Amino acid sequence: MSDGEQRPDCCFDDWARSESRRARRVGADGVTTALLDALARVGLTGRSVLDVGAGAGTLVLGALERGAARGTGLDLGAGAVEAARTLAADRGFGARARFEVADGAVVALPASDLVTLNRVICCYPDPNALVTNTLAAAGRGYAFVLPRSTGLPGLINRAVLSLGNVWFRARPRVYGGYRAFVHDIGPIHDRVVAAGFDRVHTAHPGLIWHLAVYTRAEATT
Repeated sequence: MSDGEQRPDCCFDDWARSESRRARRVGADGVTTALLDALARVGLTGRSVLDVGAGAGTLVLGALERGAARGTGLDLGAGAVEAARTLAADRGFGARARFEVADGAVVALPASDLVTLNRVICCYPDPNALVTNTLAAAGRGYAFVLPRSTGLPGLINRAVLSLGNVWFRARPRVYGGYRAFVHDIGPIHDRVVAAGFDRVHTAHPGLIWHLAVYTRAEATT
């Protein structure tokens, strides 16, 4: 998530703390719940899950609640990781959930049955390193959520994020060099398929998001 200017923690800690407060009140947000439901249909029981850009850890903890054996979450923000660890301990998953500060685009990632990127690809100006590195860690399945890039939803997303980026630039002390991006989904899909995965589920939660779940070709037979 670095473009040469962005602070490593940027605004992610604040967003994670907000996510944690929401999770304590009402649970995971609708997009995360939709992704968890899709992963459950593929098979979470007994699996290991790696979530890159984990925030407050709601996806990892949701996967554990649905039967995953263990989960790992990575985030750039130390505050986000602390919030995730606290939430995991409060829910009794401290021994099965691990959260670390790391950039999933560059660090060596633990091999995991399922790898997820829940609204994190859009935080990278160039998603190629992130997708390539995370695909290498995925054993059975791979899933992502990012803004839709085509049709009217794509136009709306590009307009909204352009305005959002103006706001981010106007508050450098809060957002550092953070920017959000609408990446073309087609090349990302092609890269996942080229790595040996078949797409088994797509959805558009909230109309503006593209959710996709893939499994290795041999895992679908």
